[in-house]
Amino acid sequence: MDIRKITSVETHILRQQVLRPLQQPPDQVYPNDDAPDTLHAGAFHAGQLVGIATVFREPPPGENNPRAWRLRGMAVAPAMQRQGIGHALIEFCVAHIHAHGGTALWCYGRSSARAFYAALGFRTIGAEFNIPASGAHFVFRREWM
Repeated sequence: MDIRKITSVETHILRQQVLRPLQQPPDQVYPNDDAPDTLHAGAFHAGQLVGIATVFREPPPGENNPRAWRLRGMAVAPAMQRQGIGHALIEFCVAHIHAHGGTALWCYGRSSARAFYAALGFRTIGAEFNIPASGAHFVFRREWM
C-alpha cells in the first residue's frame, strides 16, 4: 500500500461512493478543500485509489485553537476496509499536521466507528448526536504535544 498526497478532485469518487451516495461526485466539494495547507491523502493498492482522508486547520466548535485541525471526508472502499488503511491514512495526516505545528486533530465520526477512533488514540467529546442523512455521530479528538 502506498499513501501519498492527492488533489481534492481525486477524493470525490470515494467521498460519493462511501460517505454520500445520494450525491454526485461533483457535489463532493467541502469548505477548505483548497486552503493552502489542506492535505488530501490517498491510499493506493495495486495502483487503485482505495482510501482517502482530508485534514485542514479548523478549531472544534466552541474553541479558538489555531493549532487544531479537522479530519473530514475519510473513506475506505468497502472491499478494503479492516486492512489497516484507515490507520495508515490517519498517521499520514497526523505527520502532516505535526509538520505544520498542529497539536490536535478532531472530526465528526459515525458512532459505528467509535472503536476505530479509540484504537488510534481519539477520545469522544460530548454526547452522541444525529446528522441528518448520515446518522449517529460523536466528536472525536486526538491531541499530542
